[in-house]
Amino acid sequence: MDYEECRRWYDGYYQNGYEIYNPESVVKSMRDKKYSNYWGKTSSYRVSSDRLEENFRGSRDAVVRMLAGEEVPVNVSQYLNTMDCFATLDDALTYLIHIGYLAYNESEESCHIPNLEIRKEWANAVAVMSDQEITDRIIKASKELLKSMLAGDEDAVAKALDESHIHVTSNRSYNNEDALQSAIYLAYIYALNKYTVIKEMTTGKGFADVVFIPYVADLPAMVIELKHNKCVESALDQIKEKKYSDSLRDYKGGLYLWV
Repeated sequence: MDYEECRRWYDGYYQNGYEIYNPESVVKSMRDKKYSNYWGKTSSYRVSSDRLEENFRGSRDAVVRMLAGEEVPVNVSQYLNTMDCFATLDDALTYLIHIGYLAYNESEESCHIPNLEIRKEWANAVAVMSDQEITDRIIKASKELLKSMLAGDEDAVAKALDESHIHVTSNRSYNNEDALQSAIYLAYIYALNKYTVIKEMTTGKGFADVVFIPYVADLPAMVIELKHNKCVESALDQIKEKKYSDSLRDYKGGLYLWV
């Protein structure tokens, strides 16, 4: 079985410099000869899903951001090691780190969804919520967006990104680059089932704002450059002049450049 595919499904936890997999899922995967979601739901999951349903201190919003590929800041130092008495969003996120539904980035003091198995668990949790209509619509629209992008439908892509942008920002921060990146992550939330997303990837002579590298055959990579009040041609020229594609020189598939 493919080692890299196993990593995508079950790796993603780190402790003292070591990578940690979900051992039970790895064993079941090897026995069944297939990669699938073997994560067992327990009473601890019920606690977290209840908090998600309530959107406790913005917990559901944080999970949606992480489903879209972002990391969320978290202070783990105040957690009192309790399963049902949370005072802050940090408490809820730290608890989710303890039971494995999130992974902790110690250097950045942030948390994220560790792997494909847990991503599917969170997607399932969001899908069955009583008021999940908006989030569910975003996920379905993301699937259509990926199809439109691969088909070269510029108008459909622009419309989908505009709608995503409205969901993640306010009038005051509409043209903020971080807000634009969040909009892209959210709009392409479905693509994370097929792509690895790298923010500010080191390239030939600079940094590409967002790069999508596929781990599924026959899909193109994507290099994204964000610009405000500048023409498309200037952004494309920057991609070429700074040799953004150099970091992908060993990649053998197609490559989309968009701004």
